[in-house]
Amino acid sequence: MAKTRWMVLVLTLLLASAAGAAAQQPAGGDALVITAENRTAAEEAARGRPRADERVRSGDLVRYTLTFTNPTTGPVRNVVLQNPLAEGLRFVGGSATFRGGSARVEYSIDGGATWSEQPTIEVEENGRKIRRPAPPEMYTDVRWTVETEVQPGAQVVASFEARLTTGDTATPAGSSN
Repeated sequence: MAKTRWMVLVLTLLLASAAGAAAQQPAGGDALVITAENRTAAEEAARGRPRADERVRSGDLVRYTLTFTNPTTGPVRNVVLQNPLAEGLRFVGGSATFRGGSARVEYSIDGGATWSEQPTIEVEENGRKIRRPAPPEMYTDVRWTVETEVQPGAQVVASFEARLTTGDTATPAGSSN
């Protein structure tokens, strides 16, 4: 099962602690780990047809998982996990999940300039302009705002799926089995 790890460069993690700056002293380890799993390739391998390489192909379904572990000695508030979708990837509607507390999930259709739980677009219908829900394939970014404190050593996990829609293939950087 091919996985790719990206660190904080791929997303934004905002931390603010109720206990103040002293609680922000790292206890060691990676606070944020992001993995990408090619679910299509994993299913093919499970059926006895493993791929010869780790390239993501057009039509492949990729699950992104963002795992934040509080490395501080105090509770952390206002954790925001944000992940842009790379060019050629389309968000799969209904695939965003969260565990480890309570979080609000929002989406952007303009590269992260604006956010909404249900982005809308303006369309013309019968000669007048109206707002309709944007199709999930238009989402450019997804973010989770954690509404609960993350206790020392505790984890929150957010995930979503996206499908590669371009005719291109790609080899994920840093991929491993």
